[in-house]
Amino acid sequence: MKVVIPELQNLSLAHGAEQNDFLKTVLNKHIAEIDKELVQDLSHISHFATYPGGMTVEKVVFQKDNLYRMDYSYPWEMNWSCADQVDEGLIHDKVRFTVSGTGEIHFKLLVLES
Repeated sequence: MKVVIPELQNLSLAHGAEQNDFLKTVLNKHIAEIDKELVQDLSHISHFATYPGGMTVEKVVFQKDNLYRMDYSYPWEMNWSCADQVDEGLIHDKVRFTVSGTGEIHFKLLVLES
């Protein structure tokens, strides 16, 4: 998955751990543009589990070169209105990404074929 972040366009970014907090802030600001692609299939919880929104980037960790890791979390919920019950939880996940000089972030998502 690729996304262009305006704040990163034409920015001479010196890659390293000193960019972790900056990238975390930028990614949290643009979370609505990336969250749907980062939410995994929730059927391992239930076919009725849904993502209600509210993803948060917990931290960004520099790996090497222009490669970073993003640790993030997001809620899930199931509403059993007929039984007047609601189940909910929080999933913690990680994804690696690269940052280009053109402001493009490329998330390296693991895609499993069924």
